[in-house]
Amino acid sequence: MRNLKPLRGLWAAFKADALSLISWQIGMYGFMAIAHFWLFGHVLQAQLEPNSAEFWFLMQLAMVSGFVTVYPTNWWLIRARIKARM
Repeated sequence: MRNLKPLRGLWAAFKADALSLISWQIGMYGFMAIAHFWLFGHVLQAQLEPNSAEFWFLMQLAMVSGFVTVYPTNWWLIRARIKARM
């Protein structure tokens, strides 16, 4: 889209997306780890199974948690002109 050579384009895409994806995964997977190991494993003494409604409800909350952790990262990437505004 910016008429870059292939390697420069890959590097630009990596810089724009790597930090975003990592920060989103930290928020989402961190939330799910807390829910799985602490909330269900320690507090409720129950199993959190992927085929349960509780799992998928917590996954929705984990998506919100991922958004909360990725928002400041994307804001910084846009301000530093590493990522383009949409």
